[in-house]
Amino acid sequence: MEEKEDIKKENIENEPETVKVRIGTVGNYVLAIFVVLIIGTGSLTYYLIHSAKEDYDKQYNEIVSTLPIANITNTEAEENVDTLANIIDSALSDVTNQTNTNTTVATEATNTRKILNEELVVLYNGLVLDTHTMDEVTLKYIDSTADASDKYVITYYNYENYSFQNSKLGTLSTQVYEGLVKIDNVGKIAISEDYDAIPRDIKVVNTIPTIISDNNPKVADYDSVKTLIVDLDGNGTDEYILILANKSTGFSKITLIDSKGTKMNDLASIEKSKWKKETNAEYYLSISNIEIVDIDNDGIMEIVLEIPKATGDPTISLLKYNNGKLQGKTNIECSLLAE
Repeated sequence: MEEKEDIKKENIENEPETVKVRIGTVGNYVLAIFVVLIIGTGSLTYYLIHSAKEDYDKQYNEIVSTLPIANITNTEAEENVDTLANIIDSALSDVTNQTNTNTTVATEATNTRKILNEELVVLYNGLVLDTHTMDEVTLKYIDSTADASDKYVITYYNYENYSFQNSKLGTLSTQVYEGLVKIDNVGKIAISEDYDAIPRDIKVVNTIPTIISDNNPKVADYDSVKTLIVDLDGNGTDEYILILANKSTGFSKITLIDSKGTKMNDLASIEKSKWKKETNAEYYLSISNIEIVDIDNDGIMEIVLEIPKATGDPTISLLKYNNGKLQGKTNIECSLLAE
C-alpha cells in the first residue's frame, strides 16, 4: 500500500517536467517558423532591391555614356560632384519627359493616321499646296494609285475668311482625272497640324485709312475699295493690303502697304482686255482672291493669293512680309484669255 502511494507521488512530481518538455517543443517550432519567415522576407527584399538597383544602374550608365562629361577624369568628377549630379538628374528628367511626350504624340498620330515627323501638308481647295518657297506655285493633284496617297487621309484644320472653321477627316475624292484625285471634306485652306495659324487679328474695312491716302493720292481713282489691316510679322504695327477696282476702266489690283503708309508693291492685277472675250461677265480681283494665314508655323502670316486662269485650277502666289522685306513674286498680271 505504501509502495503504490510512493509511485503515485513520484508520478505527480514528474508531471510538471513533462509539461515543461511539451511547452518547450512547441516554442521551438514557433521560433523556427518565425526565423524562416524573417529569412524569407529578408531574401525577397534583398532580391527586389538588388533587381531595382541593377535596372537603375543600367539606365544610369546609358545616360552617363551620352553626356558630354562621360570622358572626364576621376579627379575632375570629384571636383565637380554637384555639377555632375545636377546634369544626371536633368538627363533622367528629360528621359521621363520624352517618354511622356512620345506617348502623347503616338496617341495623336493614331487618331489622325499621321506618321511621326511626317512633312506638313497644306491643301488649297483640296489640292496640295507647296509651301517650301515664297513664289507662284501650281496646285497639285494626288496620285490615288500610289501607296503614299493614304497619308493624305488625315485630320485637317480648316481656315477660311480669316478664321479657323473646324477640323475634319479628309477623304480621297472620286476620280477627277485618270488616277488623280483631290481631298474632299476640307475647307479652302486645310493644314495637317493643329497650331494657331491666325495668331493676330485681321480687320476688313471698306475705306482707305488716312495714313494710306495721305501717302498715296492715286488710290482715290478707285471706286471699289477694301482694306485688310493686319500685323503680318508680329512686330506690333499693322500692315495694309488694298483690294482696289475701277469700275469705269475695268482695272483691279491688290497692293501691299507698310505700317507707315508706304507702298511696298502691287501683288497682282487684271485689266479689262484680259477678261474672257466669249462672255460679257465682268471680272475684278476681289477679297475672295486672298487669305492671310501662317502657312509654315513660324509666327509670320503669309499672304496666300489666288491667281485666276482661263481654264483649270488657279495658281497660288505665296508672299511673306517680315521687317520691311517682302518675299515672293509680285506684279503678277492675271489673264482669263485662253492661251
